Amino acid sequence: MTSRWLMAGALALAACTSPRQIVLSIDTTAGVPCDIDRIRVVATAAGTTTFEESLKDARHPVSITLLDDTPNGSFQLEISALKGEVEVMHARGQLQFAGHRDVEPVLLDSTCMPASPCALSHAMTATTVEPAAECGANVTRYSAGPGLDPNEEACTVPGAMRVAWGPTFKPVHLDSLTSDLAGAGFQFYGRPVRHVWVSKDGYLAFTKDSPDLAGVPEPGPFDRDIQHEGLPPPRQSVMPFWASLTLRATGVCYALLGSEGNRRLRVTWSNVCVLADCGPATGPDDLNFSVTLDEKSQRIAMTYGRMYSENQDLAHGFKATVGLVNDPTGCPSEECALATGLCKDGRTPCGYSQVFSNTRQEPNGVQSMQFLPIVDP
Repeated sequence: MTSRWLMAGALALAACTSPRQIVLSIDTTAGVPCDIDRIRVVATAAGTTTFEESLKDARHPVSITLLDDTPNGSFQLEISALKGEVEVMHARGQLQFAGHRDVEPVLLDSTCMPASPCALSHAMTATTVEPAAECGANVTRYSAGPGLDPNEEACTVPGAMRVAWGPTFKPVHLDSLTSDLAGAGFQFYGRPVRHVWVSKDGYLAFTKDSPDLAGVPEPGPFDRDIQHEGLPPPRQSVMPFWASLTLRATGVCYALLGSEGNRRLRVTWSNVCVLADCGPATGPDDLNFSVTLDEKSQRIAMTYGRMYSENQDLAHGFKATVGLVNDPTGCPSEECALATGLCKDGRTPCGYSQVFSNTRQEPNGVQSMQFLPIVDP
């Protein structure tokens, strides 16, 4: 992946002859410009100076030089990353001019939230720098329709890998895919897929960190946060059957198929249960479903094999949610058109594609679906 560089900008706290300097090299792990599109720096000493740098058609890190004419060499600095008018990341703290010219690296990452800004000292000592995501096409929504693919299980593919679960059955990062994904063209909502997390509870997530940092989220509708009825679902996720599931020995398998430019990533939940006690290997529950990502078309397919339970309501989705999630902020589900991914105003992306939630699927149970990205201007 090529690194991004931005044109240098100069920010002077005040003019003076041969002033002391601090050069800030501001980097980020966010996608540019899909996650953020500009950087704002506010420096306050005797007065306040604000500088903004657009990230459009540019690369990072952004270099900003601050010149000293303060009473005591100390000033307050705030650094924000924005998307449109929305502040996405924030770091702040005191800086001190110490020498004639100091160069200070600053890393803004996903932990530096506006509601809980990073201390500037933390951002300046961050050591893990993952290259910023190279954004793809402007994809904020998907068209959804019936799927035609059979449920071909990853578990039967020669060389397929089986997810190794820890004692708590938290989502697992597929470390073995990291090098392959770095050179692949898989994308989700216009962002490159570099990480894959698998949850036993029937979903994949493509976030840098675990999608379940705060504890196991209860399966439910994607618009709960919009409706003020609960926590939002794990973001950047594909949910073929998000429910409280129990694994048998087969568990979850994954395989990377095909050659460069035409690869498919398939993940299969095999012989899993919707009952807390699975019972013997052949019953009473037997749920089998898969997700396939297509590198060439960016199509996402959800396919289903045998979906049987002693409580067939559960196998037919009565306590499950199916769909795609980016960041559900657009509108409630009753105002979101599944076919277009737009709210009822015809302009605002929903931020998700919910096929159904906690609703028994009649008459034949959960049906295969496919999702195709829609590229907006």
